[in-house]
Amino acid sequence: MSPSSVPQHGSWLPETRTLSRPGRSASYCVLGDPAGAPVLVWHGSPGSRYQMLPLHTAAAEAGLRLIALDRPGVGQSSPEAAQGFSLGAGDALAVLDALGVSSATALGFSGGAGYALAFAVAHRERIDRVVLVCGMIPGAPRSTLRERIPIVSALYRVARVAPWLATAMLDGRGPFARARAANFDAWPEADRAVMTNEMVQQQLAADAAEATRQGSRAAVNDLRWYSRPFDLGMVSQPVQLLHGTDDGNVPVAVARWAATQLPNAALHELPDQGHYFAAAHPGLVIDALRSDA
Repeated sequence: MSPSSVPQHGSWLPETRTLSRPGRSASYCVLGDPAGAPVLVWHGSPGSRYQMLPLHTAAAEAGLRLIALDRPGVGQSSPEAAQGFSLGAGDALAVLDALGVSSATALGFSGGAGYALAFAVAHRERIDRVVLVCGMIPGAPRSTLRERIPIVSALYRVARVAPWLATAMLDGRGPFARARAANFDAWPEADRAVMTNEMVQQQLAADAAEATRQGSRAAVNDLRWYSRPFDLGMVSQPVQLLHGTDDGNVPVAVARWAATQLPNAALHELPDQGHYFAAAHPGLVIDALRSDA
């Protein structure tokens, strides 16, 4: 796809593809250059196959093919009984096989980081390297989370003890309907700019709708699993961590700690950037996906 043919309008959506497997189906879309170097995308919590829409144009220009799946229970992918960060691994393998992709880069955004890391460990032959964008890291010490926005910390705590209540919080039901607006000022300036950017929000509206198509329980389960330990020493591939220094959702201290635990990690701190810098500055992510260092 040439840069001139890349759709520019915020309402454009890529084709949703569905892969049927015994007893279930997995939905995904392809962003960027359909013939480009493959990148397997693990969306955040909540999120969907549309979460990386802001990267589409830059990915196409860079010759990158972003293969973005709905995790089980999200968007149009069937729920799955498995638990933990192995959830959806079978879908991912089936999609890579269907597309003829022998190996790819793994991209994990926010709550997708645990899935990207787990897949890299379980299927080393299919993942060359890992790029984590504002990634939440499984088993991160409490000391790394001190600067997290209070309502986000509350959501993680509630998810562990009362998943039904956390689901209501994410769904915005009842007294939680105005929670995001009420906590707007708690987010860093960079994230507030993204939240009020009409073009970006138009792109991400489709992601928000698909993320909650089957409710928010899948996202709540993600939050519960992040408190469990994870042996980062098992990740043999190179890992790049891109993290905003002002991130209030996943504090940069999480990435700094992860960089000391991963055997082959490079941390790139982005001054004055928040959790959603990828939407405002997609080129930063694309550069990391194209680079080996």
